[in-house]
Formats: sequence, C-alpha cells, structure tokens
Amino acid sequence: MPNDPGLANDSCFFIEAATGDGGNHNPNSVWWLSPDIQLIGPVSGPDNADAGQTNPVTVTCHRQPAGSNCSFPGDESLTVELWVANPSLVLSPRVPSSATRVGFIGAAVPAEGETITQQIDWDAPANPAADDPQSPGHKCLLARVYSSSRTPSSGAFFVPDDQHVAQHNLSVIRSPRRDLVFKVNTLNPLRTHPVVGNPPPNAKLRAVLDLIPNNFVRNTILNRLELFAGFQHLRTQPLGGGFKFDLTNLHATNVVDHSHPAITLPFPNLPLSFEASVVLDSRHITQISFLADLKGLGSGEACIFHLIQMSITNIVEGGLTLVVLRT
Repeated sequence: MPNDPGLANDSCFFIEAATGDGGNHNPNSVWWLSPDIQLIGPVSGPDNADAGQTNPVTVTCHRQPAGSNCSFPGDESLTVELWVANPSLVLSPRVPSSATRVGFIGAAVPAEGETITQQIDWDAPANPAADDPQSPGHKCLLARVYSSSRTPSSGAFFVPDDQHVAQHNLSVIRSPRRDLVFKVNTLNPLRTHPVVGNPPPNAKLRAVLDLIPNNFVRNTILNRLELFAGFQHLRTQPLGGGFKFDLTNLHATNVVDHSHPAITLPFPNLPLSFEASVVLDSRHITQISFLADLKGLGSGEACIFHLIQMSITNIVEGGLTLVVLRT
C-alpha cells in the first residue's frame, strides 16, 4: 500500500518492522513481527492481554540520523498511538470491531539518530465480549508515531509501506492435539460494495510452513519459546499432514494445496503452502479457521506458520505468525 497522505512531509520518525531496517519496511518479508511493540500481560506474559488488568505496552520510536535529508514540521512533540485487536491478518481503523485505539499520548522529539521508548498502560476491561478487540488472550498490536501537528488517515493504516506504523502479530499456542484449529479475523482493506450474488475474488489467503526462518524471525520466536517449559527445538522437516484455511462461504477459487509433503517431495525447493482466492467484505470482519494436521510434531517441538493475506495482484496486505508448540 502507499504511504499515509496525512503524514506526508513527516519523514524523520519511524518504527521498525524488522530489527535494523531503519524504517524501510520490506513488503516481501515477514514485516508483522515488529520488535518495537511489546506487550507483556501481568499474568499471561508476552503478546497476551489480561482482562481487568493494566497491560503495559512499550513502543520504541526512532529518528533518522543527521544527513538523512528527512523533513518534519518542527513540532516539539510526537504522538504515539497504540491499537489492539484479536488475532487478525488485516486491520482497519474504520471498522470498529477490527481494532481499538487504547493509547494516544505525547512524547518528546528525540535528537537526530536517537531512539525513545514510550510505555502505554492499557487498562483492559474486566468483562469484554469475546469478539471485542480488547478481550483477553493473544493480541495483534499496531503502533503509529508522527509529529503532533499531523493527522493520520482514519481509513487505513498503510502497512507495511509507511514508516510511521508497524504491527506485532505473533501467536504462540500450546497444543496437545494432532488436529489444530486456529481462528483469525480479517477483512478487505479496500472500500467496496457489499458482497452479493457471485462476486469475483478480491483477496488471496496464503499459509506457509516456515522450516527455514530468517534470523530475525527465528530469534523473535525463540525468544518467546524459551519462556515455555518443555520446549526443545524448532521443527526443520515437513509435517506428516497438511494444512489449509476453511473456505466455507468465501466463494473460493484457484485453490492450490502444496501443504502435503507427498506433493512437494519431488520438488525439494517448493515451499509447503496453501493458497486460495476468496471474497472478503470491506465493512465487516470475517473470521476464518486455519486447520492443520500436526502429525509427526513431537512433544516439545514447535513449528512456524505464516498466515498471509494478499491482494489479487499479489501485494501483501497483512499477516500473522502462528507458532505451535506440541505438548
């Protein structure tokens, strides 16, 4: 997606999508595990929220170094926003059930090349509905930073391209079962007419089993898994079973299932994946079930799935990393 037009001429401040990217988010990599957004629930721990508790979230913001030729309005302060959501692929500020802003605070402008960290204490409600973005459990987090005189768009977040915004969408779950069901929310980020009749696809869903994570992904996930008693190692071999999205009522077409090892065995460089073109509503949340057969995943072993949503033209619009630890 393009940059936020409301934050034009404010190019000095950024949040990293991956460690060391300097605000240059790579749309072709895993950009939804930002190290600059960290939630630690007082009871449940990292990436989880606790109902009726103050859940501290730290947001790290950076300023471009001297000589970068960046520009900003010269304000004396920055604004830092925090949004929370249930596990999701695409978030939208214009759909209330998609994400809720729980933090909106000021911060001093850092010196050139410097970094600041702002803590936002999110007071989660005690008894929210299960579909409320502020409900307890695994959370998708999004943060924005910008000069205080600017006004960001209220219609889109412009991830991953805009340097002012980043997401941290990581869910680590323990499963004693072979059959996994994981529910994730999403929507069509473009404003379209309501879905009626037999509409053409407007999005693609893709799931990938990551057996060779890059260093950033690997380090991020190991940092979480080391907190779980019984964790032994990440899986580096295909599972015995396949995986897919439940495509019921999604008008699915162009389904390509490369998730079974028997299919990819003759093609060792073909990633284990599942993909389908679907129809998503732009005004309402769609909840989708991700299904996986964990056959062969041993006790103490963990595997990594990236759940991804793309446009029909293959532009990545959102993603979530799901880590499954077999118990």
